[in-house]
Amino acid sequence: MKKTITTIIPIYNNGKDLGRMLDSILAGTVLPDEIILIDDGSTDNSIDVEKKYANRYPFIKCNTQPHSGVSAARNLGLKNATGEWISFLDADDYIEKNFYESMLSSLTDDSLSGCICGYFTELDGISTPYSGNYPHIIDSSTFKKAMFTDDNVRGFLVTRLFKRELIKDISFNTNISMCEDLLFQSTLLAKFDDLKFSYVNLPLYHYIQNTSSATNSINLFNGDVFKYKPAFDEIRKLIPEIYVEDSYDSILQYSMYRLLKAYKSGNRDVLPQIRGVQQELKNTHPSHITKRRLAYKIAPILYSRFIPS
Repeated sequence: MKKTITTIIPIYNNGKDLGRMLDSILAGTVLPDEIILIDDGSTDNSIDVEKKYANRYPFIKCNTQPHSGVSAARNLGLKNATGEWISFLDADDYIEKNFYESMLSSLTDDSLSGCICGYFTELDGISTPYSGNYPHIIDSSTFKKAMFTDDNVRGFLVTRLFKRELIKDISFNTNISMCEDLLFQSTLLAKFDDLKFSYVNLPLYHYIQNTSSATNSINLFNGDVFKYKPAFDEIRKLIPEIYVEDSYDSILQYSMYRLLKAYKSGNRDVLPQIRGVQQELKNTHPSHITKRRLAYKIAPILYSRFIPS
């Protein structure tokens, strides 16, 4: 029996990139049975691009909502999906021609709940492949740990297929703005601890990294709250493993590095964020403590002298 796929793509002011993603899907050796575009209140020409493709391809469906965030958009897409398998893609990336063919071909067992593949990062013209050395089939525990510990897997939604029956009653938390995809998958894997997934050891997705996050525009806080904290507070309740704490600590340390580099370059506006990350480091208890982490926690401004410009 043919396996059917619904592809869900949230869109918010992606008019200049959406065509590239849709063209990469349409050039595929296997096409999804329906593509659901969810426009999240775009103010650019995204709607025009969406309608152009929908008018040419009947299986491309356009939906709109007032600007409510990517989680609300994915929830709406999931509500309207009819395919047996669900794919979540991002409008500003693109996929390899054999993305869906390779993933569907790996689903050789009816007991499988989904599929995971590798990816490329695209930054400043440099393409870096990531693909793990896993067996063809991995269990929930392996997948869960890899999301937090293995850069070849990470918490991306876009490199997955999920069985719709499995996730149709799991919603994206609309109150979470960062790591909402990681929280969604953590919820799934905490709810069902005996799932099996196929793994395709090929990089098939192209993740376009944003180069606009210059040091003078770093914004890691919503008010006084570190943006990653709400998701990880929820994830800790679901997965009480030290690797979750270690993952959060790595985010904090990298954030501190970025802030101190900006501070050394003369951006004094980041000082409140440095203090905020410093306090969060004091409240976090990873499995390993390095000298650099101690410096970040005790005297970050002093340590900034040693950060390369």
